[in-house]
Amino acid sequence: MTKKEIIQLLEKIAVYMEIKGENTFKISAYRKAAQSLEIDERPLDQ
Repeated sequence: MTKKEIIQLLEKIAVYMEIKGENTFKISAYRKAAQSLEIDERPLDQ
């Protein structure tokens, strides 16, 4: 799984959680994780 795919997955999870009405703090955590990965220029090691 690539870094881009992980970012997209985290964003999708946040959207689904929002639709489901989950806790806004959890949704925010997934979005922040995606943003952090996007900003970080280091590659993900396997």
